Amino acid sequence: MSLMPTFADSLWLLIGVITCLAVLLFILLNSLRRKKELEKFAAPKLLTGLTGNVSSSRRHLKNILFVLGIAFLFLALARPQYGERWIEVRRKGIDILIGVDVSKSMLVQDIKPSRLGRAKLAIRDFTAQLEGDRVGLLPFAGTAFLMCPLTTDYEAFNASLDTLDVSSIPKGGTDIGMAIRQGGEVLSNEANHKIFVLVTDGEDLSEDALKAAEEAKEQNMTVYTIGVGTPQGELIPMLEGQVGRFIKDKQGKFITSKLDEQTLTTVAEITGGLYVPLGTMGQGFDTIYERKLALVPPEEHGQRRRKIPIERFPWPLGAAVLLLSLDFLFTGRRSGWALRRPFVKTAGRRKKRAVLSVFVLVIGAVAGFVQPQARASEGEELFKAGDYAGAEAYYHKALEEDNASATLHFNLGGSLYRQQKYDKAAAAFTQALGTDDLSLQARSYYNRGNSQFFLAPQLLQKIRSRLRSSGALPRNPLKLP
Repeated sequence: MSLMPTFADSLWLLIGVITCLAVLLFILLNSLRRKKELEKFAAPKLLTGLTGNVSSSRRHLKNILFVLGIAFLFLALARPQYGERWIEVRRKGIDILIGVDVSKSMLVQDIKPSRLGRAKLAIRDFTAQLEGDRVGLLPFAGTAFLMCPLTTDYEAFNASLDTLDVSSIPKGGTDIGMAIRQGGEVLSNEANHKIFVLVTDGEDLSEDALKAAEEAKEQNMTVYTIGVGTPQGELIPMLEGQVGRFIKDKQGKFITSKLDEQTLTTVAEITGGLYVPLGTMGQGFDTIYERKLALVPPEEHGQRRRKIPIERFPWPLGAAVLLLSLDFLFTGRRSGWALRRPFVKTAGRRKKRAVLSVFVLVIGAVAGFVQPQARASEGEELFKAGDYAGAEAYYHKALEEDNASATLHFNLGGSLYRQQKYDKAAAAFTQALGTDDLSLQARSYYNRGNSQFFLAPQLLQKIRSRLRSSGALPRNPLKLP
């Protein structure tokens, strides 16, 4: 556990320092102004007698209390966190094993910077979008091996990905069949859906890919293929980044590597997957995830304990209330009451009460701002950990206290969406539309549309069922051309 406190919104500390300095400057200038006005009003010898009842030390104390109260208000806004507590996190997601071709044909530069370079960038962008899904890395050429087992540690996965090059596999060539079989072995012991994403230019020198795809189908493994390169192809460089030197065959002719989309399409179709080209910006991964992988129901990977920081903002908020209250109650005079007598009605004290009321409103606003932020932060921790059910329960509880919070409704919708509860997610996003935040409103409209998109097949099925039960739709309708 860290011995130093941390702050969730440290920008408020800087704003608080600037505000306190501005208040101190105002107090100093106001004191100088009052002193000059008193000097104009009476001679210096008379001032001592006229102001003898005023205590400069008490005035200084009041100023200190006031400035400290403001400082603690901003400290509460910064949301200090100290200590940690453990929560049980249920991780849900799907397992995605990515096979990457590292044969020399992946050095071809028909897409920039090279086929392998573009594939690695696309994979990194793809994993950056994952939340709770396990991902593994299996490079292949003439043979294949598991470089990174299935994991939710995306940093470790990316570290393995960064080391990937054409020297990762000593045996040359491209054996897609070997890669599929090796992927099947990796996924054979997994209870989750068996998903293998094959990233290659499709030139299968072993001509065993289709047979391996049939075997994968029998193992209930789905192979999604992503083609890297162009059908026209280019010459294969001798080394990565080398210009002007290309690989030749035994007859001394330059070898041109072309994208074989037909083989990759057939492999995907056999296993019930999908083939897409990678594209110049790596959009192939997005297409597969949105059209296929996002529809795969997530499964629980088990539970683990996770540490989250403990919010400590109530302490500085309470200190601010106390300090500002003391500033209001204390007088700046030597004689008379040390504390203000609340029932003496004077215009000056009515003004002071008005000032105190303003401070109470400010404190209430601070509390109203900080508490939902803290609740949302803890819910986000559960969401990021893949515990969507836990996040849903947390946001439901938070909404019992603050049902008007559009942010909480939006976050609840996200938790429901991840659990494929699209009808409830759409309702939650609709609740979030009441916000004045145009950015949040736009995201709510977008996510509600996505939820309703996935609801469409379910609604269509219900309509068909009702029509069939009423006899309006035959069970085996004629398929007209």
